[in-house]
Amino acid sequence: MLHLQRSIPFPPIRLERLVKYLQLVSQRGSSPLEDLRSEGLDFGKGKGDITRFLERLGLVKTSDKSASLTEAAYELLTLYHSLGPAIFHALFYISLVQYKILADILAERKALDLDELYEELNKRIAEISPSSWVNHVAFKSLIAIAQDVGLVEKRGGQVEYRGNPLRKALSEALGGISLGGKAYSDGVPSWLTQCSKAQGPLGVVQIDLECAERSLEEHLANLLNASQRRRASTDE
Repeated sequence: MLHLQRSIPFPPIRLERLVKYLQLVSQRGSSPLEDLRSEGLDFGKGKGDITRFLERLGLVKTSDKSASLTEAAYELLTLYHSLGPAIFHALFYISLVQYKILADILAERKALDLDELYEELNKRIAEISPSSWVNHVAFKSLIAIAQDVGLVEKRGGQVEYRGNPLRKALSEALGGISLGGKAYSDGVPSWLTQCSKAQGPLGVVQIDLECAERSLEEHLANLLNASQRRRASTDE
């Protein structure tokens, strides 16, 4: 998880640009940082704001002024193909404390005015680290990302909670059949086996969606942590 700082750096981004960045680097194997800038996928000083952001998340590694993806990034893209934007909700929820707090507030309150949400977000951040806050630019980016992943809907000056996008995406991806908090599918990936139960001669697997959500977050977190440990050992 990222540490809180005096003013938490969160670049002005939309999900579409992040996905295009990751897909392009995946297709090429690696990409010069200058090429990413010239193609409109990065901006800012030094390595670039988006490269730096993705590197801190454990999705990108840089060497010789080029960027390449980590194992976690390749898995994220694979999951993106089956779960869509909702997988980025899981990514941000486990990796960015400011996004997690924002999502938790919205889950509790359901709908808030933007000004009220901004104040409540910074109030809760201050309870963790009194000298930290999210500035207005970062807040706008957080709201934009929350819209992109399906967490919220913005109506004028108000934000409305749409529910957990990951659970809905899991239900749809695992067969589209959901009854009583259970999904039914004809097969599951290895990280989901602990949440599944074979249904006798029916040839389908019953999946606990709450368990699946936790399992997916743990699976992704383990990959991100491994990437960050490798990065730390390289920097030493």
